[in-house]
Amino acid sequence: MKIVDKTNIFLEVLDQNHKYLWGLLLAIPLTVIGLGLMAGTAKVTTLECQRSTVGSIGCQRTITGILGEEEDGLPGELRSAKVTKTSGIGIVLDTNKGDVEIAPYRTFVNSEHDRNAARVNAFLKDKQQNTLRVEQDDRLINSLWSGSMLIGGLTIGLLAMAIPVRVSCKLDRLRDRAIVDKQYLLLGNRQTVLTLSAIERAQVRESLFVRNHQPVYKIDLVSANAKNVSLSIPSKNLAEYEQIVEEIDRFIKT
Repeated sequence: MKIVDKTNIFLEVLDQNHKYLWGLLLAIPLTVIGLGLMAGTAKVTTLECQRSTVGSIGCQRTITGILGEEEDGLPGELRSAKVTKTSGIGIVLDTNKGDVEIAPYRTFVNSEHDRNAARVNAFLKDKQQNTLRVEQDDRLINSLWSGSMLIGGLTIGLLAMAIPVRVSCKLDRLRDRAIVDKQYLLLGNRQTVLTLSAIERAQVRESLFVRNHQPVYKIDLVSANAKNVSLSIPSKNLAEYEQIVEEIDRFIKT
């Protein structure tokens, strides 16, 4: 924070905030990753198998997600199914052309996967059963963890944009007014006009927030006929803010 203009009748102080950029730099990748994970893993996988009159089994896999639907045939002939609980793999289908993961994405493996694998194996053993339809719905569980990353990124971004990027305070003795102008990325410009002669003093106040386990401070204008108005961006530089407060008080009381 600095004094940009000072005369006997006019005083202007300016505070600029570049730290919001760090919040946006953190928020953007978190949001993009969260969206990507949700689009790539919040899906429903359906396996449909048909037993032919000669006993061979053909299977079709359908994957439905936010971005649409994909269909493909299972390579080879299905022989068995198992559940791999490591690395979020889930159901693995054993065919005469090798193993095929039923879902081409990672998920939280649970009892539903065990039940579906058991249904596939039961179908293979029961020669009287001609059709099988197994659905693995991973939308909820995968949306929870990808959504938490998405919400975290959006929250950080909104908080970063809710902090003023620029705050100026103009004290004008001729017009008997003080103008506090705040510029936000999210909210635009917000201006507060006070009667200069009604301002009792400026004060440094410790903010409710902390930064790296250290207190941060703000400067308020204390007015007799209005609520306190903040005219600075939270900062750890107490000494600098105390000097600014001294200058403002000197101007007000002169």
